[in-house]
Amino acid sequence: MKRILFIVLSIIFFLSALIQSKPVETELLKAFITPASKTEKNIVKIANLSSKKLNIILENDNIDALEEMKSEFEEFLPDSFAEEVLTVYRNYPANFLTKQDRDLIKTKNYKALEARALEKLYDPLGFYAAPINKDPYLLANDFLMEKKIFQQEDTKEYGGKFYSLLRVTTDNPAPIIEKQKSIKTGKVYLTGTPIHSYITSTKSNTEINIICIISSLAILLLAKLCFKSIKILIPVILSILFGILTGYSVSTFIFEKIHILTFVFSTSLIGVSLDYSLHYFLTGREAGFKKSLTSSMLTTVTAFGILGFSNIEVLRQIAVFTSFGLFGVYLFVLIILPMFKINTEHNHFKKLIIPRIKPYLIGFILLVIVCGGIRIKFNDNLRTLYNPPKDLAAAESLYREVFAPQNPEFILTSGKNTDEILEKEEKLNINNALNLSSFVSSISRQKENIGLVKSLYEANLDDYAKFLNKENIQKLKNMNPEIYNPDSFPLKSEFMLDDNTSCTIVFSKTKDSINIADSISQILKRLRHKCFVLIPCAFLFLFIFLTLLYGIKNSFKIILSPLLGASFAITILSASGAEINLFHILALFLIIGFSLDYSIFRLNSGENSKDAVFLSCTSTAVSFLLLSFTSFKLISSLGITLFIGILTSYIVSLFMIKSK
Repeated sequence: MKRILFIVLSIIFFLSALIQSKPVETELLKAFITPASKTEKNIVKIANLSSKKLNIILENDNIDALEEMKSEFEEFLPDSFAEEVLTVYRNYPANFLTKQDRDLIKTKNYKALEARALEKLYDPLGFYAAPINKDPYLLANDFLMEKKIFQQEDTKEYGGKFYSLLRVTTDNPAPIIEKQKSIKTGKVYLTGTPIHSYITSTKSNTEINIICIISSLAILLLAKLCFKSIKILIPVILSILFGILTGYSVSTFIFEKIHILTFVFSTSLIGVSLDYSLHYFLTGREAGFKKSLTSSMLTTVTAFGILGFSNIEVLRQIAVFTSFGLFGVYLFVLIILPMFKINTEHNHFKKLIIPRIKPYLIGFILLVIVCGGIRIKFNDNLRTLYNPPKDLAAAESLYREVFAPQNPEFILTSGKNTDEILEKEEKLNINNALNLSSFVSSISRQKENIGLVKSLYEANLDDYAKFLNKENIQKLKNMNPEIYNPDSFPLKSEFMLDDNTSCTIVFSKTKDSINIADSISQILKRLRHKCFVLIPCAFLFLFIFLTLLYGIKNSFKIILSPLLGASFAITILSASGAEINLFHILALFLIIGFSLDYSIFRLNSGENSKDAVFLSCTSTAVSFLLLSFTSFKLISSLGITLFIGILTSYIVSLFMIKSK
């Protein structure tokens, strides 16, 4: 009866979670940014704006053919705000003045202003932003044309060929890639974060699917060799699914979005679920099984639960997902697995470690820990986690050579409203800065501009505007323009990060400017330091907990395996010349969780326990070894660290702990 009730309640719980399932968060930076930090949130927003900018570079030997190639990509080009912006300047010609025009009027240098205006007025190819009878000095033209200093030339000749640059905003470059493949004349190159993210994720998915297939075949082979049948895998797989569903369901009720990295890190559930299930079938009839399973579950949950105190979003999610997932597996093993009547006769594995090499192996591990620890180097640069494919690297190189893009930095400006932000931006006085005040003026600046224009008309319009009739001239002198509301400006969303914060783009470093790459590196460095503090706290807490259960001597034996395994994994990578990043450190928490299980079961269970531990360790280590060969360095960093750490912990546990 209790099993039926357990199954029914579980199904109801899982369905409730699936019904209100939330979208998966895929933005990498949101996994690590402290939610309470407004500055870091704004850094992420700026980074995300640039992460959707895709460059389409067209190459052709013929300029006319290049224009035809442009038409093929017109559907992907963003909607232009040019007409809407022009309408603002056309309707409010006296509200917006360039700094040069303001200075000329303030100093009453009307002749210079006249000369510039007449030159544009009688230009046969001239363009009037506002009608002459509303803007005789073409002040709106000056303000509009000044924006050209921020526009990069999009067509160039380089190396005997013509290149054109199209800028697109997208988070799904797949249609553009298909169009790229269909172009027969000329060449098309794609650069920017979207194409790198798309290619990397596509390639990683393919690699991980292949790894999953190989890992599954390896587990089937192990089951066949050990149990002479693969039937045992049915309940094992069910326990894994139950744990994953439990962790996912609880996380769905707690968090607004579950980050994709949470699923990556929480794959540890597969290894632990396999461990629990195999131990049930091989040692479930022994007297100490329930104590071993319970203490193993509690210590592993504790190891992951400590991540919840990190104040790092993805670590909090991993703590909840994994801890509740393990508890779900624990209940499934105790309540559901007894329903399966499976023949557990199996082949015993021979001891792989010869006792007389114990001191040499331990000595080698300690030597590597010391030597590797001395030369350990850290690299918190996010770029080091990704090596682009050759074709994308070549495209980025071409983009830099032909168009010489500037690397911008950003200045954040805060205010109660848009107008206050504009007033602060107008005081920055930075050459070639690009912000909202470059396109629209604050209310106070508009009022000042209107006053300047009226003084200009009053003092100089009669002499200058011979091409206007007296009625029109008098009308201009008596003008009383309205103030334009900056909140309605079409380009506002391009610069405002939220209602109270805007960003200014600068192309030279200033005292207050933010370099996004450097800022993100500093964030990752801070998070790495936090994790370093959490790791010894985790070991200390687990040692105290294990001491209460097994005494100091056995507690030391249990904790030594993950301690040496985690230390050896990091230091041997360091000794081989690898630079340690945040994801190497995060892998240590998973090593602790796995290794504690191996030691606890070996301590409390009989001869069959070593076979279960060997099977679990082998399948888990093989999976992570394969993961280390992926092209995405973030995932491969996790894979190689986990493989070395888990294997080392298992070998140390063979020396330190003997099965009963």
